[in-house]
Amino acid sequence: MARRVAVVGGGSSGLACIKCCLDEGLQPVCFESSDDLGGLWRFKENPEADRASIYHSVIINTSKEMMCFSDFPIPAHFPNYMHNSLIMDYFRMYAGHFQLTKHIRFNTKVLQVKQRSDFSQSGQWDVETENKEGKKEKHIFDAVMICIGHHCQPNLPLHDFPGIDTFKGQFFHSRDYKTPEQWRDKKVVVIGIGNSGGDIAVELSKVTKQLYLSTRRGAWILNRVGDNGLPLDLMFNRVLELLKKVLPFNFFSGLVEKRLNQRFDHALYNLKPQHRLFNQHPTVNDELPNRILSGTVQVKPNVCRFQGSSVEFDDGSVVEDVDLVVFATGYRFSFPFLASQVLSVSDNKASLYKYVFPPEVQRNTLAIIGLVQPLGAIMPISEMQARWATRVFKGCAKLPSVVDMMKDIQCKKETMAQRYVSSQRHTIQVDYINYMDEIAEQIGVQPNVPRLLMTDPRMGLNVLLGPCTPYQYRLRGPGKWAGARQAILTQWERVARPMQTRPCPAAEPSRSFLGPVMVSAAVVAVAIYINRNKLPTFLQDPTELLEMIKVYLPALLMARRVAVVGGGGSGLACIKCCLDEGLQPVCFESSDDLGGLWRFKENREADRASIYHSVIINTSKEMMCFSDFPIPAHFPNYMHNSLIMDYFRMYAGHFQLTKHIRFNTKVLQVKQRSDFSQSGQWDVETENKEGKKEKHIFDAVMICIGHHCQPNLPLHDFPGIDTFKGQFFHSRDYKTPEQWRNKKAVVIGIGNSGGDIAVELSKVTKQLCLSTRRGAWVQNRVSDGGFPRDIFNTRVLKFQRENLPFGFICSAAERRLNLRFDHSLYNLKPKHRLLSQHPTVSDELPNRILSGTVQVKPNVRRFQGSSVEFDDGSVVEDVDLVVFATGYRFSFPFLASSVLSVSDNKASLYKYVFPPELQRNTLAIIGQVQPLGAIMPISEMQARWATRVFKGCIKLPSEATMMKDIRSKREAMTKRYVSSQRHTIQVDYISYMDEIAEQVGVRPSIPRLLLTDPRMGLNVLLGPCTPYQYRLQGPGRWAGARQAILTQWERVARPMQTRPCPAAEPRRLFLGPLMVLAAAVGVAIYINRNKLPTFLQDPTELLEGIKVYMPSL
Repeated sequence: MARRVAVVGGGSSGLACIKCCLDEGLQPVCFESSDDLGGLWRFKENPEADRASIYHSVIINTSKEMMCFSDFPIPAHFPNYMHNSLIMDYFRMYAGHFQLTKHIRFNTKVLQVKQRSDFSQSGQWDVETENKEGKKEKHIFDAVMICIGHHCQPNLPLHDFPGIDTFKGQFFHSRDYKTPEQWRDKKVVVIGIGNSGGDIAVELSKVTKQLYLSTRRGAWILNRVGDNGLPLDLMFNRVLELLKKVLPFNFFSGLVEKRLNQRFDHALYNLKPQHRLFNQHPTVNDELPNRILSGTVQVKPNVCRFQGSSVEFDDGSVVEDVDLVVFATGYRFSFPFLASQVLSVSDNKASLYKYVFPPEVQRNTLAIIGLVQPLGAIMPISEMQARWATRVFKGCAKLPSVVDMMKDIQCKKETMAQRYVSSQRHTIQVDYINYMDEIAEQIGVQPNVPRLLMTDPRMGLNVLLGPCTPYQYRLRGPGKWAGARQAILTQWERVARPMQTRPCPAAEPSRSFLGPVMVSAAVVAVAIYINRNKLPTFLQDPTELLEMIKVYLPALLMARRVAVVGGGGSGLACIKCCLDEGLQPVCFESSDDLGGLWRFKENREADRASIYHSVIINTSKEMMCFSDFPIPAHFPNYMHNSLIMDYFRMYAGHFQLTKHIRFNTKVLQVKQRSDFSQSGQWDVETENKEGKKEKHIFDAVMICIGHHCQPNLPLHDFPGIDTFKGQFFHSRDYKTPEQWRNKKAVVIGIGNSGGDIAVELSKVTKQLCLSTRRGAWVQNRVSDGGFPRDIFNTRVLKFQRENLPFGFICSAAERRLNLRFDHSLYNLKPKHRLLSQHPTVSDELPNRILSGTVQVKPNVRRFQGSSVEFDDGSVVEDVDLVVFATGYRFSFPFLASSVLSVSDNKASLYKYVFPPELQRNTLAIIGQVQPLGAIMPISEMQARWATRVFKGCIKLPSEATMMKDIRSKREAMTKRYVSSQRHTIQVDYISYMDEIAEQVGVRPSIPRLLLTDPRMGLNVLLGPCTPYQYRLQGPGRWAGARQAILTQWERVARPMQTRPCPAAEPRRLFLGPLMVLAAAVGVAIYINRNKLPTFLQDPTELLEGIKVYMPSL
């Protein structure tokens, strides 16, 4: 019996080996070349030769319940997907609990492992080591376990990239990457779309000028966040594995690929590979689709050549001025301290029986542990291999003959070659459950599902239908653990525990959606009938439409000179609309450039909007553009603030707007002239940057200063803030995250800024707490099929919202959101309904919560020194930063209160544009709304209306009628929304656009379109309500509107067509596969009937057993 065992490597596999040796009464000595345990998962600022190296932000891709050692669950409060620092904490807990560290010799490198002269009899090994002082020692061991992994030797195939020697920028392998900050505003190419390549591309894209992700084959992308927000790998169970075995490979692959394409269409995103999902190790990345849709990551084909600072790709496209290339091109592995006759490696292929034992060694006293690439977690596999190996060393398990072992090796190689695309990566692939069961069977610890169903039905069903967690392999046999049953029964509690950081309303019981769906058509029909008299008048009597044309004739009275206050998106629209109506605009802009809110500056300026560097707009380009100037097709769907500025400059240049703007000119006062009741004119006082003041007379004024200039910082609501020792500021003062690396931060507020800042800071902080009073419903930019979410905002959906019961609509939408992730599980669920609050848009927040880098907390109760106490009594110590994402106030300091007063963010404006009490309607407030949709088209529509009112083409109703409309809107808003300063200017995009468009006479006539141009009518009715619809008729009609609508989907797809991709398969109804599924399963079961467990061949025994134990379930 082998007594002394050398363990080479003190990472996760090495720790498992030490533990298993001790369990079997063996004497382990572990040699670890560094000064600490942890192996791959130990982060160091500088990579070390022949050692694995990771970047600072690495989070594991397997969830804690699937990756833990089988008799030592990860603490319940640890996040499901753990940062590398928490994995190290777990390893230290494990080593401490089982007293493993005393068996490790740190700073000791293994130089040679060779068979002793009497190996054929003794099976012993000579092991030569060297410590950090250079002292060499020789040791004799009865067995050796090698645990050096396969991430130590980078594969850097520079010979495959002609011209790399001429490249003027910097290049390195992904193992040398650590943090992104030094590459801010640079151009970067990442080569390779494995997990490291995807992660690094996403992280760098937050700071780079542009990031290009090059891939030869494409990839299938999986999310960590699975259905209902549960970790994806918890969905892998024995039933799914059985289906994968018995169903045809392509059929099963097709089913899963269809599910992945529901998240986002891989063909649309130019990621779709020619191979099937299970032909390649998939890439796990929750954030990549959002970065592609936002254009910060461009997917490119393989690199063809380098030339100077240029990179050319296989499709002929060239990127100039590249600063950095990261080769995420995988790893090679070898065993330099072993003789080649013991174990040789060629092209990442080694002959190992079940990936553990060299078959031709005379004595089976050498085991390679952890040298697999699983579709699942590595830690439990290494542990299972170690349990088997130690029992072989001990003599309790015997290996088959060399011939049988070689036959098994050859069989696995052929299976792998048949299934996987040819790659150095696909030489050690294993499927988690299959491989775990295969090794467990060698030891005698594979769970006996039929027996469990008979003797312990609750446990049997958990093992059969639940996630295949490592505890299952401790239920029986050698190494049985008394806590295994309880660990399995409480595993879902541990999944939920780390997200229970805020009191949350109880989840409503699940209800079938079938009833509402069946009722929907009837309700819609009844609603149409009930509301028939509320339809636009011209639909009831078309003669009125003809009368409306009269307003298009030039009016006798017309305001000529118009002051536009503010040169942002709204201000540009106002200048353009003034010019369209023959008015003379003069725009006063206090800064030195146009753009308003969307202009990023390193330092904030008083009384001006301010954004952080990484801001990406939450509305897609087709929904946010000006109605007669589409955003260029190659621009991403969700644009970075710099691209929005580019678009504004294009717009201003095309329509020659800039010459009407006076930059560096602040408006000090806007007041009515003494003869205002007759003239409607205004005195406007301004001051330029030299301090020179001027007075001007204007016939009308348009105010476009927005509502993001004055931060709402309610410090009086936070007792003890004056004692806080850290730093605090409003979200408008936040710019970049790097200075807060390894600090503790609290973000207060879960609006869009709060969510974005929390996500971004969580990439660098030690801990990020996100505090929310009410919770929030969180939506994705990336919607079904990978399309922008707001593209699905159609007139049909608007009609349903207006005519179906409010609670019904909310429930249906909330159910869809909870399918992405369960808001109750994530402690985000608010008491209010989805449409009762402005929703938060964040694709990345669920992943950060599931990974534990963001903790959701309730409202802050008080501050004390550097501590923050929350309403649930929990306290976070040593907080370095608090960001108040608490919204904004708005006011008009240059207007007299008699003209327009603001109280608690409420202002009396007719349809949010005109003060109703003015004698002359020559003042308009533009863009002072918070839409559930895009603001630019709304500002433009308001400006079109206002300029026609100024011109005299449109007359406003009486003051009494306007006040009635204002009160009606306030009452509706109070009834619908939770009470908040944020919910005083809310509008629904389509409803409000239609409302103003009706005033102007440009609301699209769907009945007429359906009769005269059916294709266009169907696009307007069923397609996205893009701004071009409001240029099809009436004043300002644009000849290009029809073509813009018909080509809008092409512009959605265009920015992602950056890599040749296999053509998307034609859409097929899912009904066929569903009808075939039952027959296929039946045939497969019949064919494999002799290979099935006994209880599946004859289920009567199982049914009888269930009847007996059903009451206890």
